[in-house]
Amino acid sequence: MITVVGESLVDVVARQGHGELTVHPGGSPANVAVALSRLGQRTALITQIGADDYGALIRAHLERNGVGVTLAGPPGPPTSRALARLDARGAASYEFELSWDVRGLRLAESSAAVHIGSLGVMLAPGGEQVLRLAESACRSGDVVVSYDPNARPSVTPDRQEVAAIAERAAASAHIVKMSDEDLAFLFPGITPAQLAARLLAGGRPTQLLVITMGRDGATAVTRSSRFAVPAVPVVVVDTVGAGDTFTAALLAGLAEAGQLSPEALAGRVAGEPDLLRDVVGQALAAAALTCTRPGADPPTAGQLKRFLATAGTTGTGSRGRDQA
Repeated sequence: MITVVGESLVDVVARQGHGELTVHPGGSPANVAVALSRLGQRTALITQIGADDYGALIRAHLERNGVGVTLAGPPGPPTSRALARLDARGAASYEFELSWDVRGLRLAESSAAVHIGSLGVMLAPGGEQVLRLAESACRSGDVVVSYDPNARPSVTPDRQEVAAIAERAAASAHIVKMSDEDLAFLFPGITPAQLAARLLAGGRPTQLLVITMGRDGATAVTRSSRFAVPAVPVVVVDTVGAGDTFTAALLAGLAEAGQLSPEALAGRVAGEPDLLRDVVGQALAAAALTCTRPGADPPTAGQLKRFLATAGTTGTGSRGRDQA
């Protein structure tokens, strides 16, 4: 079981040159939960959804995709919304209307991992509760904590405040995934190598840092290796949910390999870069496949397997910014 904690919302998508708006269930943590379930992982999402039509849409979407849902916030506030504006290349920018007040958080039973990130970590008052849950899970010693800051400067523009929260979250995370844009916003002037040296320092729990770079693929760093994996070439429809799919496929790949535990991350995953290279390559392929579809529509395990067979590789060059 993998528990995901964070916001659910609807993406109201406006595409350049098209007058009609489309509505898709979304929210970074909710997207991760759906992608994990589609990839064959038992998944639970702890979230807040309003008692309105948008909330019913999200709840039906999650349940249809096999995600167990725990509502942890009061039902009174309306369901959160994001207006996603797509440019001619399909890259998205966002404006948000948000509610985030979750309490009494607990991991789903038999959870091997918990993923946190995005606005669910940053927004008060619920963000503090999410951080405390991650810190408690990390202290337990047998649950992997995964973190993706997925920074939203339009919602949380105070870089220093956001960076301090991201540092706190990363201090309890065994796996940290962020985009190059996250890195540039949170830690300007810091290179991936410098960030890795900081996060992977002795005494900290972090065992794996992955920086995704859109068309340039991803860089993975452990305490004993560092390597780049190129992206998979696709024609991009839009990039909504691609980074979330990457995160889910990374966790799913480690779970399928029997390596989703703090002990395995520190041992075999760190010591066998070929294993990790394959997992990262498949995560890039899953993100690429998501980019070929409108909205946050991650692949199933079968669809990803067929895509990999057609591509003939787990990662080679890509077109389209912010693929992951």
